[in-house]
Amino acid sequence: MREPTAAGQRPLRERRSRRSPSAQAENRRERDVNEVPSRRSRSLHRVAVAATATLVLALVAVACGPSADEADSGGDAGATADAPSAGSAAADGEQLLRSSGCAGCHGADFRGGAGPSLVGLAGSQVTLADGSTLVADTAYLARAIANPSADLVADYNLKMPANSLSEAEIADIVAYIETLADG
Repeated sequence: MREPTAAGQRPLRERRSRRSPSAQAENRRERDVNEVPSRRSRSLHRVAVAATATLVLALVAVACGPSADEADSGGDAGATADAPSAGSAAADGEQLLRSSGCAGCHGADFRGGAGPSLVGLAGSQVTLADGSTLVADTAYLARAIANPSADLVADYNLKMPANSLSEAEIADIVAYIETLADG
């Protein structure tokens, strides 16, 4: 049975189906944009975010964590008989170096890695990126920590990141580096 129509008009069903192909495509695009993502795509997104976060945390833990030797020996790898006593400026400096992530580049035992070794650094000759040399005295060490881009060490492409250490904290770190002078 046909739907009733006004004089000269097609039935409503026929009028709706006679839209142009471009109008039909536009309608589909609007519908697709307004659709809520499916449960499956939301679930896959969550898994991807969780996997990425886990990977980042694992990389940070590996870069900043103790070496296998330190973990086995209770964290004393690289410690010497001249290790700073607890509560001293040097002990505070060592703690700051470890907690600030410095071991990630300077090595878990501070013997170098992506960044230069701190062992034997104090009092030694340092060649800078511009070819000049200087002695790694207390003033140089403090300046290099406070303003990492002031004197770039030769042969190291990785630049030390800026930090927000106080003058007292920098002095403690320098005191610890000076205890490593004998290597």
